[in-house]
Amino acid sequence: MVGIERLGEDGLKDLAQRTDELGVLSVYVNADFKHDPNLQAAGIDLKNRFRELQRRVTEEAGEQSRPVAAALERLWPEVESLASPMESGRSRIAFAALGGGWVSRFESAMPVSPRVVLDDGPFLHPLLEQLDQGRTAGVVIVSADTAQLLEWRLGTLELVRELEQEYVEAPHERSGQLGGGPPGQYHSPKREQQKDRARDRADRFLDEAATVAAGLADQRKWERILVSGGDRWTSPMIERFPQPLRGKVFGDSRVLTGLDDGSLAATVTELVHDYHNEHERQLVERVREVGGSGAAVLGLSEVAQALNAGRVDHLVYDPEVRYVGSVAADGELYGGDEVAPGGQERKPEPRLTERLVERALATGARVSPIEGAADGALQDSGGIAALLRW
Repeated sequence: MVGIERLGEDGLKDLAQRTDELGVLSVYVNADFKHDPNLQAAGIDLKNRFRELQRRVTEEAGEQSRPVAAALERLWPEVESLASPMESGRSRIAFAALGGGWVSRFESAMPVSPRVVLDDGPFLHPLLEQLDQGRTAGVVIVSADTAQLLEWRLGTLELVRELEQEYVEAPHERSGQLGGGPPGQYHSPKREQQKDRARDRADRFLDEAATVAAGLADQRKWERILVSGGDRWTSPMIERFPQPLRGKVFGDSRVLTGLDDGSLAATVTELVHDYHNEHERQLVERVREVGGSGAAVLGLSEVAQALNAGRVDHLVYDPEVRYVGSVAADGELYGGDEVAPGGQERKPEPRLTERLVERALATGARVSPIEGAADGALQDSGGIAALLRW
């Protein structure tokens, strides 16, 4: 089983274009060992979903279903293994051609909603959601003496650098009362000198940590940066990031030092997901606000036209909506009942969503499946819109 982070852009494009004459089975399993140690519940849920799919295939296709039903039964051991406690990954994902040509299996540390889907090609939307939510983030955990610089991706944490505040032996400290000594000379008491020195050291340490973190953010392409340092250090640390990065930085005032690796990864994942959800909300609002201004388009037909022209920079759609349309002989995409110019022949495409995603990936556009978009700010446009390059 391969980690989905190794899929890559080219692998994702290839997967999106795969088909099979009998169909492609897509399976998503949520292996939650914390609440289901032996994955018994996951196994039962998977079996129920798979058997329900078999029942629907038999009832809907009748005699024509025999090859499909036989292929599904042949694939059951492969599918069943996804709920095995011996496998790794919180999410187990498999795509299998019923014709027997290929099987692709992936795993991820992030949770996924269970699905069993049979279609002409892979059902990629939950995978795309994981890849979008799981984009790389920097994590800076700072305290009075140390700063841990970590990288989060797809639910896993990796320590990149660890900084320790250098201890400097204190010089001889004068004692006495504030304002003591000869006229014109003011001596701070020992405690005040110690506080000033500690404050200076802390400032220099935070400056160093911010400089190192900013360098790593540029080098490792961090798309968001979480800073956590309790009530005392979180805000001062954020303020030291250079202005161009400040928009990517968000903070949490919890004290995360001392957490074990598993608890820390789970906490950071929760915080990154909360930030991502808020970012998605803002993205949808932004697209709606600038729609029709030349910076974005709203609605299926407009998005399809922009994708045909290679103008889309960021595609946003609701994965719960099944978009339909057609594909013309020249490969152009059309939404709904839209007619191609010149009466050009068109082929109905019930999986237009997949074709839209393929075109977006092929032209280097970013893709964000956002559940609920069709019920929220993009309700009037059917839950689909796009930011444009030009």
